[in-house]
Amino acid sequence: MDNLTKEQKYTIAKFYKLYMERSNAGQSEEDANHFKDSVTAQDDYFCDRKYEDFIHNCKVLINEGYLEGDIEDNKIFNIKVTTKAFTEIERSFG
Repeated sequence: MDNLTKEQKYTIAKFYKLYMERSNAGQSEEDANHFKDSVTAQDDYFCDRKYEDFIHNCKVLINEGYLEGDIEDNKIFNIKVTTKAFTEIERSFG
């Protein structure tokens, strides 16, 4: 994750935190890791960020292998945290 900006690290860390909260609340791993689309995710979880910045960071995270998603124009569908992201975040815990 050394090649990511602080904002990109914040974005993936927040998706990870949301996944953990959902999982701990009893959702299945698959459901906990489904963040719908970029408009919904930004509205629900990243409303303090501009949409243009949020989607740019998500696209970088997809290109770097930390998120999965189907990019169509200025929207991303089926956003999910990847195994690579889980592994690197959890490894940072020591």
